[in-house]
Amino acid sequence: MSGHDAPRYRELSLDFRRIFSDKEYAPRRDLAIILLLYLVILAASLAFDSFDHVIDFVEQHEDWEIDEALTGLLLLPIALGIFAARRLSEAKKELKLRLLAEKQAHEMALHDPLTGLPNRRKANMVIEAALKQADSAPVTLLAIDLNRFKPVNDLYGHQAGDQLLLAVGERLKAAVADDGLISRIGGDEFCAMLSGIPAGDQLIRKVETLSEVFETPFLLGDLSVVVSASIGVVTTDVPATPLDSLFSQADAAMYRCKGTGRNEIAFFEAGMEQAAIQRAKIETDLRTAIVEGEIRPFFQPLVNLYDGEILGFEALARWHMADGTMRMPDDFITIAEETGLISDLFFVILKAAAIEAKNWPVGLHFAVNLSPVQFGDEWLVERILQTLVDVGVAPGRLEIEITESALVSDLDVARNVIVSLKNQGINISLDDFGTGYSSLRHLSELPFDKLKIDRSFVHGIETNSASQSIVRAVTALAHNLGLQVTAEGIETYDNAKSVMDSGCDIGQGFLYGRPSRGGQLALPDGSRLETGGESQDDSVKPHDEKAA
Repeated sequence: MSGHDAPRYRELSLDFRRIFSDKEYAPRRDLAIILLLYLVILAASLAFDSFDHVIDFVEQHEDWEIDEALTGLLLLPIALGIFAARRLSEAKKELKLRLLAEKQAHEMALHDPLTGLPNRRKANMVIEAALKQADSAPVTLLAIDLNRFKPVNDLYGHQAGDQLLLAVGERLKAAVADDGLISRIGGDEFCAMLSGIPAGDQLIRKVETLSEVFETPFLLGDLSVVVSASIGVVTTDVPATPLDSLFSQADAAMYRCKGTGRNEIAFFEAGMEQAAIQRAKIETDLRTAIVEGEIRPFFQPLVNLYDGEILGFEALARWHMADGTMRMPDDFITIAEETGLISDLFFVILKAAAIEAKNWPVGLHFAVNLSPVQFGDEWLVERILQTLVDVGVAPGRLEIEITESALVSDLDVARNVIVSLKNQGINISLDDFGTGYSSLRHLSELPFDKLKIDRSFVHGIETNSASQSIVRAVTALAHNLGLQVTAEGIETYDNAKSVMDSGCDIGQGFLYGRPSRGGQLALPDGSRLETGGESQDDSVKPHDEKAA
């Protein structure tokens, strides 16, 4: 054998071995074996005149009925052929069903079962493939998180929530079109990947198109639901960009605009990742703080503007850190609402404030802020009453402050909660009036006791004629509706004189006292209101704070 023939021989040898080992050759291999055996038997029969010997044997043993048996054996292959054909047909059907099941399982592993959109695993595969050509076709990643999705689930049920997610997915998919991929990452989080759109006006227009899908209400049967989204955007033209880094940057940008309750878009900038890490740490620490009693109510006086009498105190949250510093509500209230911790915080503050108020003179009331998120709790009113009963404080001494945004999500639900609270003797105040979405309809239809003018109208009111006109008009309107008016953020005597001249009834602000820990509360004349001191029940809590 020549040197040139040796490789050819080895190649043929390897191919021959594959015929006996690879599964793909199994059917042809089995047929070849059957044919080979048949030919061997046929050759042996011809060589030894087997048929003649069989005939002689049958004639010699006529009483054995061998010829009838042989006749049956001749017909047996026909029956076996029919059986084999039917079994083969069934096997093909079973194989087809198995392949279909495997395909469906594969699709389920890569797609969200609710919306049918690609899941994170599938998104990772597509984005990683796109990143390989990022130098010629830039890749943009959008982290899309729905705002106020949880109240939809709480108010209307999980079926409505599922319908909303389906509708959002369909709109986003249509908006992305052929420019990329839309996937559902989990919960109310979606991810969009755009490929081939360079940074600039074209990309901005495309991102705005995705944001605009939330401007039209979502129709869920007879229900119309309005939700917004926070969108974080990051773009790269570097193929070696790690996928995890891209996701974390998009999330960091998204958290920059989270909490406004409106459609917001934020493009990633250096330093955002650290802010996202800090937010995640606050969430983790917040859960511990609730249990450990680190969030406590401070109290700021509510004062009659005309005689200086203290009418009550508003409970404001302060988070006492291990290093001796205090974290203000602006740092953690929004996070508490988004993570579902706000209810626990509310009832801790409510109980702590009620324990303090129990030791005050009977005429003093205490005010606590109620988050719009809590309106989805069908047992809210009962839980509030139970807390007051457990502490031993009359419902008439409690004032619940509700922000305007609580009225927008679902006016009917808000009305039911407010009316139920009023029926139990609890006072209701409309907080931060003028900064949200409330209308004259809300003031006329809902049984409020007080209206609180936001501090933004009070700051510098003595030199701002527009603020003076607004405060006078709002105060007159409130009085005509039988409501008292509280002016927030009074810090100077000029502030106080201006709101008094405008007709406001109650004042709150640094001029009358800074928020103080329970035990000793500051009075306007500098004296102290002695209470029962600190108690362990007097611990933790958060809520909306306006007074620093």
